[in-house]
Amino acid sequence: MRFALLVIGLLLAGAPAPLRAQTPGAAPTTTTPTGPYAALKGEVAAAVAAHAPQAPALTGQLFRLNPNDEQVYTDLMSIYEAENAAPALLAFFNSRLPTAPSTPKAQGYLHLYAGILSMQLGQLVDARPHFVQAKNQLRKVLKPNDPAFRIIQQGLGEGMHR
Repeated sequence: MRFALLVIGLLLAGAPAPLRAQTPGAAPTTTTPTGPYAALKGEVAAAVAAHAPQAPALTGQLFRLNPNDEQVYTDLMSIYEAENAAPALLAFFNSRLPTAPSTPKAQGYLHLYAGILSMQLGQLVDARPHFVQAKNQLRKVLKPNDPAFRIIQQGLGEGMHR
């Protein structure tokens, strides 16, 4: 367990602000969505907090609004982790892999966040393939210096090459 916490610390130390926001006691993300997204996000948060049976369906609705936007993933991480429900979110992300849009961003972010959650849950062996896929997908659409790649490198245990 101590090793898993060390790895998580390493992952989050170099994480972009949205990923750092998922940690307990960290500042919330600076982007505040408005309109239908914000309303649905509130519904998801309330359902997850209440352990309501509609939480997975609402999570799916929020995800489908824009699976190519990293904000969706960071918002879901914040919601689920605030309720100590990371295993449920990991199951959700894994269930979406076969049916999510085949775009590099959707697949890349799904794998990235599944990898992060796997690491947080101590599932290090399960995390590696997610980080490999995230790297393969996101390098098609993100700049090489994007903070996501630092997280991926740390998740893969690779050195930081500049």
